[in-house]
Amino acid sequence: ACSERLTRHVMAVDGLDWLAAKEKVRDISAVDAQVIRLATFPYKVGIGIGVTSGISCVPLCFHLPTVEYFNERFVTADVPKPDDLETWLEVGSWAWNWMEPPLGVASFVLLAMQLTRAQMQNMDMKPYTEWVKNYRAERLYKLYPQYNENIIK
Repeated sequence: ACSERLTRHVMAVDGLDWLAAKEKVRDISAVDAQVIRLATFPYKVGIGIGVTSGISCVPLCFHLPTVEYFNERFVTADVPKPDDLETWLEVGSWAWNWMEPPLGVASFVLLAMQLTRAQMQNMDMKPYTEWVKNYRAERLYKLYPQYNENIIK
């Protein structure tokens, strides 16, 4: 509906027929899409970190060969007796000694960030997503000042 409204507005302002106005709207959309790659980069990094962390934390806590490898290279903690590593739960109990601090800190950081974002929204402050939307809208309006500000944004 917004695209059609902009198309009709372009028709009125530029005196174009519907097909030509639709092409102009596609051009405007292409200009808007130029900043998407950069604007969404923090989200893509967050998705990558989240997926990688989520997948890797399970074997780093419960898979004995992975836990032993990580311990040898990064932790160097004392290895329990073999009869204390017979089940995945026992492996998890051993690995949790060094996995708890980073996982706990990561969880707390996420919780603090969520709280901060919620309080920003309560105070009508704009978190990153709103800032990006406003930046894109202002950029389009500056590039196409001949169109109504409320429609182009």
